[in-house]
Amino acid sequence: MSMEITPVDKISSLGGPSMWIEWGSLARQNKACNLGSGFPNFSLHPDLKEELHAAAENPATCWYPRAQGHPRLVEELVTTYSPLFKRNILPTEMIVSTGAYQGIHWTFEAFVQAGDEVIVFDPMFDAYLTDSKITGAKCVSVPLRLESNSWVLDTDLLSKSFNSHTKMVVLNTPHNPTGKVFKRDEIELIAKLSKEYNCLVLADEVYDRFVFEGYNHIRIATLPGMWERTITLCSAGKMFGVTGWRLGWAIGAANLIEKLFRICICDTFGTSTLIQEAIAGMLERQRLCVSPKESYFVWVERTFAENYSKLKRAFTDANMPVVHTEGGFFMIVDCSKRKFDFQESSEYKSSDENLDKKIARCIVNEFKLALLPLSLFYTPESKDKPKFYLRACFAKSSETIDQAVEIIKTFH
Repeated sequence: MSMEITPVDKISSLGGPSMWIEWGSLARQNKACNLGSGFPNFSLHPDLKEELHAAAENPATCWYPRAQGHPRLVEELVTTYSPLFKRNILPTEMIVSTGAYQGIHWTFEAFVQAGDEVIVFDPMFDAYLTDSKITGAKCVSVPLRLESNSWVLDTDLLSKSFNSHTKMVVLNTPHNPTGKVFKRDEIELIAKLSKEYNCLVLADEVYDRFVFEGYNHIRIATLPGMWERTITLCSAGKMFGVTGWRLGWAIGAANLIEKLFRICICDTFGTSTLIQEAIAGMLERQRLCVSPKESYFVWVERTFAENYSKLKRAFTDANMPVVHTEGGFFMIVDCSKRKFDFQESSEYKSSDENLDKKIARCIVNEFKLALLPLSLFYTPESKDKPKFYLRACFAKSSETIDQAVEIIKTFH
């Protein structure tokens, strides 16, 4: 009789399949218009297509990658980000990863261990909680609260959450899932407390190019004394709508990046040379672009703003008001004022799921529109889980947005 091979304890702590598997499968089963998943689904931009073809013609892109990053891409990143960080960034202060997701994992693996505490802001991208479990750290959540239709950081609770065990703070701005852009005073407080308690800041800035008019993206690494204690993560996938290419990068002081490099060489030892070459060409092309009409960034910002306006109008007309959005890919929809016919069904009433999960499940089953329950993005022990809020992604093709608008008009 064979004995079961048991995994290490941290595997058990991760629980069952992730929410992305469960809710992604539900969308596919229903062949739904998918506003739940946060990936742009428009066609490859012509400029990037040209750069990909050019990269494929270069024999060197078939070779093993340099572990810290393809030289041309690193050079372009240094040129692009130095003015944004208000310093002359060195090549040793960059490392390329297989998506920003891997950069999150490397940072946790390199700097966090059992007995440490990591401060996160609820709701949050689920990878922070997962990597806390993998490294044995305790995830300490500080809630973002809705005040006057905007998300506000509870600064008093934040200050009380720091202690001698606090090792790292995860700051995601623009924020997933809320669309909040952290304000200067909030970021300055995080910086002050991080210096006071000698903490690292993991600045997840994958949506840094997507900030609505009237708001400013403030990089915490640019504040006094913060370069030395901040690792900033960015994403080519989010930036250029190619999430399937799995390319990101980390920026920070050389002594911090070197620790990520140690994890990298024990992990994937680099990412696709071909993709890195194409993204390097695209970044250079956009940096040298002199005509706003030809700029990818001008086009995508305008497209997302139009998408947001269309969806906001449709949800509002359906008596599902939208919480104010400041940046990123996502909007939060309030379902508390809307009564659906399916809420009278015995199946709906008998379910013990959180209300937002029941509503999202019924919407995708009945109307074929996939949205995500906001409660999925909260730590399990959170007492602040909302009951009536859903996340919708507006970083989609115009065709997908128009399809979603027509579906929302049929809500009853």
